[in-house]
Order: sequence, then C-alpha cells, then structure tokens
Amino acid sequence: MNNTQVPAPKNNKKKYIWIGIGVLLLIALCFGGNEEPAPERAEQILKAAQTEIKGDLKGCYEVVDRNYKVKFSTTSYGYDFVNVELKRTDKKLPYDRKDVVIYPEAEESSAHYCAGFGIEVLDADGEVLCKTSANATPYSWDEMTAALQLLPEETSTIGFNFQRLPENAASFRVTSLVQKNDERKTEAAAATKTTSEPKKEKKEKSEKSLLEEAADDTKAMLKVADEALELTGKMLELLDE
Repeated sequence: MNNTQVPAPKNNKKKYIWIGIGVLLLIALCFGGNEEPAPERAEQILKAAQTEIKGDLKGCYEVVDRNYKVKFSTTSYGYDFVNVELKRTDKKLPYDRKDVVIYPEAEESSAHYCAGFGIEVLDADGEVLCKTSANATPYSWDEMTAALQLLPEETSTIGFNFQRLPENAASFRVTSLVQKNDERKTEAAAATKTTSEPKKEKKEKSEKSLLEEAADDTKAMLKVADEALELTGKMLELLDE
C-alpha cells in the first residue's frame, strides 16, 4: 500500500490567491482614485460690491443685494462656484429678446445679437483677484440664456465657476457685454487670420502641458505597478516553496 501523503500546501495556495486578489484590488483602487479630496475650508461669503452691473447692460439689470455663499469643490481638481441673482429693471434692453443668443452659440446662429454676463471677484480693498469674461463659455448655458430673456421685475440666477476661489475674496461685481453678431463674426475671422501662428503655439504649449501631466500620472501608475509586481514576485516565490 502506498502510504505517500499529498503535501498540504493547498490551504496556503488558497491563501496566496486571496493575497493576489487583494493586490489587484489595491491597484484598482489606486488607479481609480486619482482625485484627491479637497482640503477643508472655512465658509466663504461674498457680497455684491455694487448692485449696478458694469458694461453694456448697465441699468437694465441689477444684482440682488444679499450674501452669496461659495460652494467649494469636493475634489482638489474641481471648481468652486457661486450663484448670483440678477433682477431686470424697466430700462429697455439694447437687443430684441427674440433675436439674441449667448456668445458660445453666436458663431452658428443667425441671431443679430450676442450677449452675456461676467464677474469680477474682489478682495477687501477692492482689488480684482480673478474674473470671468462676459463672452466666456458660461457655467450653465441655460441659466445665461434665461437671464438674457428676463422681463422687468423678474429675477434669475447665474452660476459662475472658478478653478479655486482665493481665500481673501470678499465681494464681486457683475459685468456685461452685448455685440452685434455679424461684427463679432468679422472680428473673430480677422483675429483667426492674424493670430494663426500664436494660436498654434498656444495649442502646442497646451498639448505639451497635457503630455507633461500625463507623464506624471504615468510615473505614479508605474510606481504602483512596480510595487504590485514586487509583491506578486514574493507571492510566486512562496508558492514555489
């Protein structure tokens, strides 16, 4: 009778398999959690430096005078934003409400006017810390469009976003811009023609920046992968034993 017994590292093998699964889960968590949570910040309130807005829609709109709480990003790579409430006055608008679009839609639109609202964030001394131009792509296209369509005494809220609002931000003022769409298209075409090379350089610079960022992310991923491979190697050595 053959009394040879099968060695019992079976349970050990199962143990190492579970370790391997744990390592794979660790890698998945590392690669899937690149966004770090944003550091905690004290509540931040902005007040309107002036209720009268600046620019082409001055007198047609005013800022509702109250405290505006900043909503902070939940991740270190996100955006802070603040909702500002605007009220229409009885002053006549410099455009027909049925014949105006926001700037991002102007290029492909037959509307004769394009318009928008911007914001300037100020410190306690009234110095501009950061701003969003009135012709920039808005945080919400629907909100910006709705604000341009208000009737007298109606109110509407517009959200403005910032990559990271400075901690010393104290107040803000709203800006505005209205332009004939055909003039805007002519200016845009001329700017494209005369600044094609700078734009190309800017694009190349942006692409280079993205590549550098991707390289940094890749290095971090490779470091994690190396550590995982090292653990896997140790597991295989144990299995051989």
